[in-house]
Amino acid sequence: MHTAPLISTIPLAAGQGLSLRLRRGDRLWLSQGCLQVRPPAQWLGERCWQPSATWVEGHQQQIDDAGEWQWQALTAVTLRLERRPTPWTQLAAALAGLRVRWPGRPARVPSPPGT
Repeated sequence: MHTAPLISTIPLAAGQGLSLRLRRGDRLWLSQGCLQVRPPAQWLGERCWQPSATWVEGHQQQIDDAGEWQWQALTAVTLRLERRPTPWTQLAAALAGLRVRWPGRPARVPSPPGT
């Protein structure tokens, strides 16, 4: 069973920062403004390296590097975050749709209307 992704809109004022833990497969879309982005730090040889990029209005990104992402708003920003459902959420949705009938017990018959 497929469950719908969770979509949230995050407004940031100019100069405001944000740090979020993202999972692989989440999607980001910058619908307004300009933003400086830092993906999770990575090891390059024996050094810790954290690249930086500038996103402008309309930029979209699917997250490949899970971890702590950091943003700094260069102007007023509206960021949309689409989180993919976790395996536990998908399992709970699938189990919610199941109807279990124990062997040896008759199926429950609804009462006629008006009784």
